[in-house]
Amino acid sequence: MKRIVLTALVVLSITGTAAAAPFVLPLGVPIYMQFNNIEQVNNTNTLVVPGYAPATGTQGNWGVFNISSIQAGAVAVANTEISGGPVIFADDGPGGSQGQVTGIFYGIQVTGPTTATGGTIDFYWHDAGSDTISAACLAGTTCAPNAATVGQFTSGTFLARLNLASGVLPLDAITTISSNIDPTTIGGGEGRADGFANVNVGAPGAWTFALNGDWFITRDSPTNATAGTTIGLRSNDPARVFTATPAVIPEPGTLTLLGFGLGGLAWLRRKK
Repeated sequence: MKRIVLTALVVLSITGTAAAAPFVLPLGVPIYMQFNNIEQVNNTNTLVVPGYAPATGTQGNWGVFNISSIQAGAVAVANTEISGGPVIFADDGPGGSQGQVTGIFYGIQVTGPTTATGGTIDFYWHDAGSDTISAACLAGTTCAPNAATVGQFTSGTFLARLNLASGVLPLDAITTISSNIDPTTIGGGEGRADGFANVNVGAPGAWTFALNGDWFITRDSPTNATAGTTIGLRSNDPARVFTATPAVIPEPGTLTLLGFGLGGLAWLRRKK
């Protein structure tokens, strides 16, 4: 069986002023991160991400997010589940003193009502004073799916790049996301979507070493996509990782597996 572990963080952006250091993840401990997302999904895979060069071509799902909290978690089930614990980072919003961690996910191809393949997740750090993501934006009120919004979430210090990986379904080497509900058909409600991801050490950042642990164990069918329309979604998701110890050194140009769980995903259809 594959073992999966998280990795993430840091590519410095060059500016004319000095930047504060990104939040440092502790090593050798389980980490539980809480995400807030705004996203689009289209089961015909015809979406284009506006204003973000790495997101080439069309896709069925993309979105932006911020991390509302990072917790020093606890091992609920060895190599399988990490639960939340004491908060070690909390986003206190624009004008606060904590800074923000934001990001974008893209390149996801819908393969059926409850499955998808592919996908990339990029993380960014914003110093206090340059953290502009508000609750109204995350509610989908002031942030539209356009280049301006993408720029808000991807303009900071690059932290890490993750590539979604197989393992969420037994004996399925294609599916990277599996959910228990079709998000394009619900008018409001809750569901669960799960997946794992590789840490791309070829795109190094401040969190890459810290997330380079090897802790999760994954499980080793596809369905056909149907025609449909684009739906705007909001969600609140956790991601879990057991950070690396100082002895773990990533090899250049390789991928390190990480555990990435979208557990308890709550989808809300956004009225246009």
